[in-house]
Amino acid sequence: MPIQIIYRLLRRSVWRRITRKKAFYVVLFFVSMWIVNALLFYYSEHIVAGRKDIDMYAALYWSLITMATIGYGDVTPVRGLGWVVAGFAAIMGIIAYTLTISVIADWFLSLSIRRSLGMAPLKNKEILVIGDTDTCYELIDELKLNNYIENIGLVTPQQPRELLDIDYVVGDPGSEDILRKAGIEKAKHVFLCLSDDSKALYITLLIRSINKNAEIYAVVKHAKTEQLLREAGAKHVISSRILGRTIASALFEPGVLTILTDIISARGKGDLIEIKISEKQYGKTIKEIEEELNQKDKKHNYKIIAIVKPDKTYIIAPSPETKLEKQDTIIVIKGQRT
Repeated sequence: MPIQIIYRLLRRSVWRRITRKKAFYVVLFFVSMWIVNALLFYYSEHIVAGRKDIDMYAALYWSLITMATIGYGDVTPVRGLGWVVAGFAAIMGIIAYTLTISVIADWFLSLSIRRSLGMAPLKNKEILVIGDTDTCYELIDELKLNNYIENIGLVTPQQPRELLDIDYVVGDPGSEDILRKAGIEKAKHVFLCLSDDSKALYITLLIRSINKNAEIYAVVKHAKTEQLLREAGAKHVISSRILGRTIASALFEPGVLTILTDIISARGKGDLIEIKISEKQYGKTIKEIEEELNQKDKKHNYKIIAIVKPDKTYIIAPSPETKLEKQDTIIVIKGQRT
């Protein structure tokens, strides 16, 4: 009984999928011509010509080599019917290989078109960006500047407004099928930059149900959503309130805003980076770590501005004599040397 059930499933589902593929008919045509040509060669050489050195194995070998138009010459037909069979086999071989090449080319072209239209599934993308706001494109540019271009995938509800050099999927980000198509199960980092806070919250919950290990980062407009997203499992949530505070700095601290804009992007003269302390650096002072960093890189100056502890507490502007402890992380400003 179980064998019959499996047979029916295979017959109904797998067989139907296989027979819908062009490649199936090409393979079927090739195998059929291979066997037919071998039988014709066996008949013309073994039966008609009476050659004892031609058996079915030799006929199959000759048929394959002749269809490939290689013709080693180790097995050749005699005059008459054998030559006709050889000509027929060569023509069928050319047709079979031409069909094979056309199917392969069609498959690559179809895949290329589907990928360019955002219809192809994404594979092995560790970073997924979800949304179509300006924030999404700024985020993608920044990730590319930090050499993550091969690891980025975009999920957007509509065709991108500009030509992208990363893979993307077009569809509703709130659809489980679209998220799975984007490879959400294997994604390590997911960035949500949507215009609708409620949708960001829903997608966060949906991602959590599919991939519990993904680190979710979100940009939201309202403070209430910010708290809900954290409770839903988002690792980092950035509110648009920060933008308001930053813009306000332009009024009374314009220099601060200029420097801040520069160091938070890889495009500027400086860069704000995070470095995890290694075991060899445990117990060393801030001054010693800075000297090590400056000695390794002669093109940049390094200045430690903060220490982040494992419990997420931090020390701003630590003393040069402050010693680093296990699992500490340092925040460093990396600037070009003049």
